[in-house]
Amino acid sequence: MLLLVSCSADETAWSPQPQPWEDLTIRVETRPVQPRLGMNEFLLIANHQQRGFINNLLVEVRTTESDWKQAMPDGALGVFRRALPVADLQHDQLFVRLTRDGRHGEMTFPLSVSGQ
Repeated sequence: MLLLVSCSADETAWSPQPQPWEDLTIRVETRPVQPRLGMNEFLLIANHQQRGFINNLLVEVRTTESDWKQAMPDGALGVFRRALPVADLQHDQLFVRLTRDGRHGEMTFPLSVSGQ
């Protein structure tokens, strides 16, 4: 048990700065916690300043290696998920496109831990 804890403690979590859009703050996490070559699951967490449900937000994502894909809502609490390919950990980026009530916004998150 101790061996597993000590091995996982060395892995640096990818944690880009959250970015604001309108009354939302978008935070991104991955599974695994550090992006790897190949498929990675991206979790986009939209924190709503009014603390209510977010039911009218469309989230689309892509990496440098993929086309735009809709991120699927995980309930109505502002969590969206999508698996996407990563081919270059130093240069790939996660692109996010948001649509709500006819308004659009875009943001970019670098995938490199050193690029934060």
